[in-house]
Amino acid sequence: MEAIAIGGLILFYLVLLFGAVSIFFGIFGTLIIFLNALIYGFFTNFEKLDLRFLVVLFCLYLAGELLEYIFIVVGAKKFGASTKAIIGGIVGGVVGALVGTTILPIIGTAMGAFLGLFLGAFVVELATKRELAASFKAGAGSFLGRVGAILVKEVIAVVMIIIIIQRIH
Repeated sequence: MEAIAIGGLILFYLVLLFGAVSIFFGIFGTLIIFLNALIYGFFTNFEKLDLRFLVVLFCLYLAGELLEYIFIVVGAKKFGASTKAIIGGIVGGVVGALVGTTILPIIGTAMGAFLGLFLGAFVVELATKRELAASFKAGAGSFLGRVGAILVKEVIAVVMIIIIIQRIH
């Protein structure tokens, strides 16, 4: 194996690792893993990572994204959040991630997303119900749902990495 191929393989593995770790920071890690596999497939003429396999990986990525929203909604509902508070939490999470990224890239993204998710649900619930305790519970439920979503997406990322490695070796 020539040096370029070894370097490419090392880069491939580093990107897989980055994808798995990035999930904790609110970055689309499963998408990074999928795109990395797609690029690997392209450069190897799809010998080991064929189109059918890549479709499976893409479905795993989509499942992770869908489960993320389900976990946030279920977490918020479990703690009594209204539909408006759930929407407020999701919007707050996106805005928080964007603001956090501008302040402190990567770590700020995660912190902003969590804080924005909590505050978005909390503020909307407080504005509609005007009950501090219920609003705090709604925010906490959204936050806990996000934590559950991260754990599920991390499991999906590990499964993706394992099946990719098994496939190429």
